[in-house]
Amino acid sequence: MSLRQKFQQQVKKSDWWQPDDKILVAVSGGVDSIVLLHLLLELPEEVKPKIYVAHINHQLREDSEEEEAYVLKFCRDKQVPIHTTKWSKGPQITSNVEQEARDFRYTFFEEVMKKERIQTLVTAHHADDQVETVMMRLISGNRLSTLSGIKEKRDLNYGNVIRPLLHMKKEELLAYSKERKLFFYEDESNFSLDYFRNRLRQTLIPEIKKENPKFSEHIVHFSQELTNDMTLLQELMEPKYQKCVVFSKAGWKINRQEFLACTTREQRFILDYFIAELMKNETISLGFSQKNQLLSNLLSDKPNQSYHLKNGWYFKRTYDEVIISKEVVVKGKSESFKVLKNTGLFLSETEWFGFFEKAHEVLPERCQSWEKKSISFVEPTCQQVVIRRHRAGDRLILNEKKHTKKVSRYFIDEKIPALEREKSWVVEDHENIVKWLVPFRESYLSIRDETDKIQYKLVYCYKDK
Repeated sequence: MSLRQKFQQQVKKSDWWQPDDKILVAVSGGVDSIVLLHLLLELPEEVKPKIYVAHINHQLREDSEEEEAYVLKFCRDKQVPIHTTKWSKGPQITSNVEQEARDFRYTFFEEVMKKERIQTLVTAHHADDQVETVMMRLISGNRLSTLSGIKEKRDLNYGNVIRPLLHMKKEELLAYSKERKLFFYEDESNFSLDYFRNRLRQTLIPEIKKENPKFSEHIVHFSQELTNDMTLLQELMEPKYQKCVVFSKAGWKINRQEFLACTTREQRFILDYFIAELMKNETISLGFSQKNQLLSNLLSDKPNQSYHLKNGWYFKRTYDEVIISKEVVVKGKSESFKVLKNTGLFLSETEWFGFFEKAHEVLPERCQSWEKKSISFVEPTCQQVVIRRHRAGDRLILNEKKHTKKVSRYFIDEKIPALEREKSWVVEDHENIVKWLVPFRESYLSIRDETDKIQYKLVYCYKDK
């Protein structure tokens, strides 16, 4: 069976798109992507989608401009719409070039897909790429789930990506290009032993094939079997995972009680799956040591723990609530605002505070739809209050006998998460008596009912981020 027949059979069987659908094909000018584009253009009309092309000039090689011109001409000759861009920062980047280039490419692809309302990106990854990827991950010590290699179909932030050549060998693509006399550019960096993938391709894999000529086929088969097994396992574990892990505005939350109710094996799978989701959706990559540290912290009897992870991420545990989030920097814990009677002010873009004589409160129009909390208190006269971040030694008055409790102790007793503690405010009067721990608790003096004194009202408005 020819490569063309094999490809068309695969397209019909896989049902990746409908004839009226649009697809975006990533075309570099190399043999893989040129063959892919040619195969797509030769599909029968009943399975042929509307084809668009995206090309990135990385400006990393002498013939980058020539290659871009070639792809443009190829598409014009075939009457295929094409979008191109240049990676202007490419020549200046000296480290992690491959990852930086990949990030730029996929950002561009998604921009084009949104503009043209295309849901499917098609790339030219083939069977040899799959073998190299599995080997790289195995040697690097990656998690089991990553050893399934490159997925045939994967969701993106917008749409999805399909790799229809994953079952085709590189030698088949080269033979097809020779048969059809297709011109293509060869990236000279593919021969440099400075890159891990190239060293595998040119030295290690050929040596292994001397021992087992069918090594590549076995690796591809292993990848497919592992993908099927992991898919089944994820489906079985999904209900427990959903009970344990939730994504919220505060970050990724782990329900520790649900986690502890799982078996040891289930816990390890849930943590692996969680880390994979983090890596897929966020700018963070956690290795074995970080995974073991997370597991230890979840199982520990210590109720309060926090530490830095990577790339500005933070782990916080308060009793049974565990949050992994981007670090929230509360500006200036010494922040302090004087608020005059019958006035208010914005504490931040999402917080407003006002101090009024009762029945005189006026809220800004912007805050009308925000969440609101308020308390009332009485004093002979009070011209201003201070709202500030809580400090060591702050105390709440609990009852008419003037028993007090430290704010720090209150946080512990009420199991207030560390993140919420940092964002709280204290309101004190002209005698430095704490009236309100915003938004949690008012002091007893705040609610005394003495009708011969003036009644005041404190109002706190906030908007969920």
